[in-house]
Amino acid sequence: MKRLAFLIMLIISTAAVAQQQGIGLRLGDPMGVSYKKYFGRTHAIEFGIGSVPANWNNQYYINSFQEYPRYDGYRYQNHTVQSTLYLQARYLFQYNIPVQNMEGKLEWYWGGGAILKASKIQYRYQNREAPFVPARDIINDIDLGPEGIIGLEYTFQDVPMTVFGETSLFMEIADRPATIRGFGGLGVRYNFYKR
Repeated sequence: MKRLAFLIMLIISTAAVAQQQGIGLRLGDPMGVSYKKYFGRTHAIEFGIGSVPANWNNQYYINSFQEYPRYDGYRYQNHTVQSTLYLQARYLFQYNIPVQNMEGKLEWYWGGGAILKASKIQYRYQNREAPFVPARDIINDIDLGPEGIIGLEYTFQDVPMTVFGETSLFMEIADRPATIRGFGGLGVRYNFYKR
């Protein structure tokens, strides 16, 4: 608890020296809104909220069905993802990439954070043996775990815009512990003020 309080106080106390912040859109897994705030020249925090199309990650949900004890003795037929919400929080380290005669700023970054994903899935299934009675059920799937990120971003010199591309690895600690999944995304942010 003391460490969490210290981290919150550190973020609040350094907010006054932030020199750039931006908000924009992220396409990929997940798709949504990204907010990033820089501290000095080498640190940043980022928050994201988003979702994915209903047909993404189909194999993940099929595998999840097989692992739920409540479906022992039943055969999977299909599923529908009714809704998905992602929440992301990250702490990032920024590094300049010097490029001769290039306008703007090119940087790479890495860091760590956490993802919380909540999905509502409707499964359709039937008994494995006769009578093959069809049934359906709704599951609220909650995934939580740490994320490691690496990315590249370019900030335009005369336009308050940044474009970025990144990839990350997410490890679930709930509800399927030790499951590792990869994410990727491209995006653009409007900068409120420059560094």
